[in-house]
Amino acid sequence: MKTTLLMMCAAVMVAVCAQAQSGTQAEKEPKKTKGWVTDFEQAKKESATFKQPIFAFFTGSDWCGWCVRLKNEVLDTKEFEKFAADSLILFEADFPQAKKQSEKVIKQNSELANKYGVRSFPTVFLLNAEGKQLGKTGYREGGAEAYVNHLQKLLDDAGVKVEKTPVAGKAPSAYEKMKAEKAAKAAKAAEKK
Repeated sequence: MKTTLLMMCAAVMVAVCAQAQSGTQAEKEPKKTKGWVTDFEQAKKESATFKQPIFAFFTGSDWCGWCVRLKNEVLDTKEFEKFAADSLILFEADFPQAKKQSEKVIKQNSELANKYGVRSFPTVFLLNAEGKQLGKTGYREGGAEAYVNHLQKLLDDAGVKVEKTPVAGKAPSAYEKMKAEKAAKAAKAAEKK
């Protein structure tokens, strides 16, 4: 009886130690921001950490018709979302007319627009972690698939390799992790009801 009890206690201790160790490893792993970043320094840090280029979207979100079209036809689609989650750090420099922004964001966005020579909206830059331009584009007709292919070509031309589909046996992509987290949250919310 004592032997069985000691073995059960040892098994529980091993499980607790393994769980604690995996928890501390997960805490140390950097996490990529889901969605859009508005702090350029944060975008550069994430770009360096995850070895992914920055998709810098210069927009007038509440007045620019072409910006709204790009957002609706491409940026808000599942295809672009998947490509971005696996391949890009998303940064938005917004120049709204009615929406309120902090003085810090207004100053940052104005300085970036001057630095990169933004003359119209929407303007999109692909940048490396140091802020060096890898490619430049804007609104393009054709929808999400055509836009993702265009971005892929710009990155290829700049010598940046981005995997479009995970290799068999590879760890889940950022998009797949995001989908799993959303599903887990939905399941948890459903359990509470």
